[in-house]
Amino acid sequence: MKPSSFQRRLAPALVIAQLTYLVLMQLAFTFLAPESSEPRSEDSARTALLGYAATVAAVAVVMAGGALMLASSRASTRVPHPVRLALLVLLGLVELGIAAAFLHSAVTGSLGPDTLIGGVVVVVSGCVAAACVQGVRTSLSGERHAAA
Repeated sequence: MKPSSFQRRLAPALVIAQLTYLVLMQLAFTFLAPESSEPRSEDSARTALLGYAATVAAVAVVMAGGALMLASSRASTRVPHPVRLALLVLLGLVELGIAAAFLHSAVTGSLGPDTLIGGVVVVVSGCVAAACVQGVRTSLSGERHAAA
């Protein structure tokens, strides 16, 4: 089964756009956030920051790896099958989580520009998750044909 143009071109571009958004938001929160006036322990702040940075880095790696698996058949064939499946499944789950978070925010928040952004993100994340499902199905059917 040949991957669609959506899976090979548009879905990875959407993931790269999301990664860019993630990086820009991290930079904005880092450099534009006001300082908190409440005292905090240095150790707890450092631990929280390291945990947060590790989580953001892990999400970025999954998104970049999943985009590569969706975009390049050459890279996809070089990566071991279980790793390819894991990246696509994890990317799909991340996308569903992103869609759920933005949908919750859009539904519970007041109507405004954030609602529009949330709606766009929900659609984009849904499209990428669908491409991940298609990629997993293609990978599984290709694995069955190779075994036969």
